[in-house]
Amino acid sequence: MNRKYFVFFMFLLVALFLLGCSETKISTVKNPELYDTKFENILVVVPFTDIGLRRQTEDIFVSRFSSSGMKAISSLETIPPIKEYSDQELMNILYKNKVDGVLVIALKDYWTSKAYVPRSSSTQGSANLYGNSLYYSSYTKEYGGYYVYYPNVSFETRLFDIKSGQVAWLVSSTTSGNAFADYENLASSLAKKVVSELEKEEMLVLKPVERKDRDISSQAKEIATQDINQSPLATFSADPRTGSAPLEVLFDASNSNDPDGNIDSYQWDFKDGNTGNGGKIHHTFKSSGTYQVELTIIDNEGAKATVTKFILVTSSIKE
Repeated sequence: MNRKYFVFFMFLLVALFLLGCSETKISTVKNPELYDTKFENILVVVPFTDIGLRRQTEDIFVSRFSSSGMKAISSLETIPPIKEYSDQELMNILYKNKVDGVLVIALKDYWTSKAYVPRSSSTQGSANLYGNSLYYSSYTKEYGGYYVYYPNVSFETRLFDIKSGQVAWLVSSTTSGNAFADYENLASSLAKKVVSELEKEEMLVLKPVERKDRDISSQAKEIATQDINQSPLATFSADPRTGSAPLEVLFDASNSNDPDGNIDSYQWDFKDGNTGNGGKIHHTFKSSGTYQVELTIIDNEGAKATVTKFILVTSSIKE
């Protein structure tokens, strides 16, 4: 492969691999007066005039908090900007939703940086012989000669403590993306970094994922367990297990039991073309061979259990 084509191909692979990547760098300051404060329910506020971007950013942060086991709610959903709210109304909403912290993510600046991709070219040619004449053709491809633009955005994030009214945590951040990054990539990178730092500084009360049966009382669980029929336990003995044909064997399944009921049926399959019924039964194997005898028991509610054992019958002198 031509070296220039190889370089271009590798560049393309790297570009595709890095599609939509962003990186966030942050600096944090923690209020020493609220050093031990931890938050359980956070209201996420992104004061954008563009409702679409605001919703997108708040949803990204709420999702990131939730994936870490932290409860968070969007201000756009909780306090929709359809009217003016009094201070008392706002406090009532926060109290109703048990909010103890408000995270405000404010956009400070947005810009693009650029990098020039140098111009390069590659020429390919071919020669063909027609009769006594040699014909040569070639073509040239050019690459580069343009700028690639990279998005950058800086935010200032403040976490307010509802109880004291003070800023508990202040963050200054810069997020940079590659040439393929969009705003969602930038916001996701910021949310991931912010939540990660809050976890590291032990400012969040993370809760384990709740069980789906958390609303079922112990009594209801016990009743539900009692209503489920348990399967019977099948077992049997065979005497003898080996011998020459014809071999008479006593099969005894009296040790089989049903934990929550009775056994109504014992069904035997001797695997020599014969079957039988009963807790104890005699059967004679007339020909030599290995027989995987199968017992199936059925309880009074129709639950079944099956067990097998091998019987080895050898040839008799007469055979």
